[in-house]
Amino acid sequence: MIVLVILLIPFIAGLLLLLNRNAAAVKLVALASAIVSLVATLSLVFTAQLSSYSVIWINFLEIKFALGYDGTSLIMLILTSLLFPFIIMAGMKREQQNVSLLYALILFTQSALTGVFLAQNAFLFYIFWELTLIPLYFILLLWGGEGRRNVTFKFFIYTLTGSLFLLFGIIYLYSLTPGVHTTDFSAFSNLNIPANTQIWLFWVLFIAFAIKMPVFPFHTWQPSTYTMAPTQGVMILAGVMTKMGIYGALRFLFPVIPLGVHYWQNTIIILSLIGVIYASVIAFRQTNLKTLIAFSSMAHVSLMVAAMFVLNYYAVQGLLFQVLSHGVTIVALFYIVMLIEEKAGTLELPKLGGIKLLAPNMAILFLLVVLGSIALPLTAGFVGEFLIITGLFQQSIWFAVFGGITMVLGAIYMLYAYQRVMLGEKRPGSGNITDLKRIDYIVLIPLITIILVLGIYPQPVFNLVEASVTTMQNLLVPVAEVIPALPL
Repeated sequence: MIVLVILLIPFIAGLLLLLNRNAAAVKLVALASAIVSLVATLSLVFTAQLSSYSVIWINFLEIKFALGYDGTSLIMLILTSLLFPFIIMAGMKREQQNVSLLYALILFTQSALTGVFLAQNAFLFYIFWELTLIPLYFILLLWGGEGRRNVTFKFFIYTLTGSLFLLFGIIYLYSLTPGVHTTDFSAFSNLNIPANTQIWLFWVLFIAFAIKMPVFPFHTWQPSTYTMAPTQGVMILAGVMTKMGIYGALRFLFPVIPLGVHYWQNTIIILSLIGVIYASVIAFRQTNLKTLIAFSSMAHVSLMVAAMFVLNYYAVQGLLFQVLSHGVTIVALFYIVMLIEEKAGTLELPKLGGIKLLAPNMAILFLLVVLGSIALPLTAGFVGEFLIITGLFQQSIWFAVFGGITMVLGAIYMLYAYQRVMLGEKRPGSGNITDLKRIDYIVLIPLITIILVLGIYPQPVFNLVEASVTTMQNLLVPVAEVIPALPL
């Protein structure tokens, strides 16, 4: 029953916010809702018995409103409930328009994301998958930056196209279930789908998730959307919604069409590693700090996708750990980007410099987040990427080499950006820059603490995902002998 509570808390709070016109009260209620959701989610970690909820929803289609979780979905739930309080606090003490609508939409997005990670059948999963798009669309359209209409339209078309691929795949799998058809994930996992069918069905499902992550070459919506999006919108996109694509691939592809996964395994790894190199090189050429961070996020997510398709113990452990690590780090980075734009009035690197002289505390905290982003030892980023590179090495030394380049290139462009922004001589237009306010410390210090604590002691996360890692490995082990018989 607790899973239903976790789903409903942000939704009900969002409805209440629509009735309140006091901006300060709206933000406090939204923050309280997010904190309660976090506490309820963390309670699942200490619950001896798994919580679930199920009622008949659409009787004649044998569809249930069924909620539950395992180790993989629990990590996604923790990530979501952990980040949304910080996403909400990013707007505290700042002037915003239509506050009640904005924070209601943020909470509706949180509720829909929670539904995606709790859904126990494909139809319910798809409903929540689509519901995440609606409030985020309006957040981007109403509070986005320059060119938001065209950019939001492009984002909507891309994601809607992916959703249609997903819907087709779900309907097709539904038709294959024996007897009385069902959309339960357990029934999909028990299907005995012919190898030739799995080979083409893989792309129908993968494209839907590849657009959401995004993965090269399905990424073209991402840089412009991240650059245009308001801070809270881009935090949701980069921190949580990219992980929704990863979760969808884990939930659909590996249990349902394992032969298709094995057949296209190296192709997806190569595409992902191309994305790592491409995004890293393009990031280095950017003059806008926010766009640079957007390409940085794409590089890290591409490496996670490569790890997902390696599917050995180290790679899967690293993937699930990095899901949490990257979400925390990218939210902290975009918060600092917002601070720099507020204080300096620009994000263009040639116009920035010398901020350390006027805001030394911000420079220190920014440096700590950057070090986490480039996977310095004793940070969470190092743990995740070390395991991922180790997993890639077990698959192929060349995969490990090209995957490791993301750590080298990431260090180059992130430290270069830090140097351009924080160091050097004070720019003429930087005279009004001040150091951090109390709310900024309240946001950044906990995020940085999480980055450091997970880097020093990652074992609790490994304990949470251990069973899921073993399950994912066992899913594909039995099909290894079938691979030589697959058509080339």
